[in-house]
Amino acid sequence: MVVIECPHCSEDVEMDDDAFGLFDCPHCGNEYEWGEAPKKKKRPRTSQKKTRTTEKKRRFNRQDRKKILEYGGIQVSALFATFVMLMLLFTGLNSDEWYTADWWEEYEDEERSGCDLSDGTGSGDTWNFGTSNLIRVSERDTRAGSCWDDDLKGGEYTRITYDGEQYSTMLIQMEEQIAVQEKSCDDPPEWFDSEEKKVWEEECAEDLEDMEEAYDWYNGWDNAGSIINIFMIFSFIFCLLILSIKTFLLLHNIGVVELDDNLTSKISFSDNLLSSIMAGIVVFGLVLYWLLIPDFNHLFRLDENWEEPDDYSYGLGMIWWFLMIYSFIYIAISVLGMGKKASSN
Repeated sequence: MVVIECPHCSEDVEMDDDAFGLFDCPHCGNEYEWGEAPKKKKRPRTSQKKTRTTEKKRRFNRQDRKKILEYGGIQVSALFATFVMLMLLFTGLNSDEWYTADWWEEYEDEERSGCDLSDGTGSGDTWNFGTSNLIRVSERDTRAGSCWDDDLKGGEYTRITYDGEQYSTMLIQMEEQIAVQEKSCDDPPEWFDSEEKKVWEEECAEDLEDMEEAYDWYNGWDNAGSIINIFMIFSFIFCLLILSIKTFLLLHNIGVVELDDNLTSKISFSDNLLSSIMAGIVVFGLVLYWLLIPDFNHLFRLDENWEEPDDYSYGLGMIWWFLMIYSFIYIAISVLGMGKKASSN
């Protein structure tokens, strides 16, 4: 305790040794100040340094999480979409179903009763046009053994046969047939009179025209297949490049690879632009294929003995439709990515 004198009334007042601040005199009630402010304790330098390091680390973690969040959503979807596009292009390069046609006809009562077949049995064909070959699948319901001997009759089953040819092989064979036909037309039998020679020449010319039409028909499939194959190969390589860029950007955003922010922004914009261009090339190739393929119905006009089936379906194959629809979805994702990047800048 310390005894001091009030500065106002000069009376003695007892105070604590470490007292500090403003006080009221118990005698006169006036306010007075007493004591010295306590000295602040200095923090150890190691503690301050540690605090600054911790704060810096927290700021870095917040920025890192912010980058990852900014990369998510559209960008991750675009990366996954590019991988799916790559798989579709690879499937298209190896697909034999760019265009399909099939028909099925039930047996008439007389034909079905001859082998004692069930109701609904029949036969049908499926034609699959690929980029370089044609595959025909024939199905026919029948019965094992003999249809005319009850002792030999077995169970019903479906006989399936496969037949396929390369367009190039078919065209070579047809070229040889046309050459033989032309030579035959130029050398009618010597015993023909003038009228018979005229009929001979007309029939030869008609047969030759039919053969040339058949050649042009198969050549159309060959040309269309070659065009779409070129577009698929080019798009596949392009898609591999885009997938590599998107993967590189992902590694940058998670901190594995360091790039300048300005350079990263330019690469990101170019990546989305290239993605849209690549999908546009795929769409252009698909449309061009659709325009180049021959009319399938012309097949039944090439042979007078081949009647058009009563009920059959034909059209572009599933791989064509999958690529066409998905390409538009992919373009939309790429455009959204460019729009998001532009708004963030």
